[in-house]
Amino acid sequence: MGKTKKLIELDDKAIAILEKQAKLQKRSLKNYIEYTLEDMALRYSEPSEEYKKMMDDMIDRMENGTLKTIPFSDVLKKYGREL
Repeated sequence: MGKTKKLIELDDKAIAILEKQAKLQKRSLKNYIEYTLEDMALRYSEPSEEYKKMMDDMIDRMENGTLKTIPFSDVLKKYGREL
C-alpha cells in the first residue's frame, strides 16, 4: 500500500489534547495522529467477506425461524450482573 503526505492544520487546543493522548500511548504525536486516522478509515471501510457471509447466515436463520437467541438479562444473570 502506498503512502501520501498531506499537510493539515489544527488549532492549538486540539494539538495539546492529541499530544496528551499520544503520551498516554507512548507514541509520538505524528504516529498517534497517523494511527488514529488509519484506524478510523478502517472503521468506515466495507466489512470483510467472512463477516458478510456470517451476517447473511444470521439473517437467513432469523427469517427461517431457526436462529436461537438468549435474552440479554439472562446473559447478565449468568455472569452475576444486573441491568
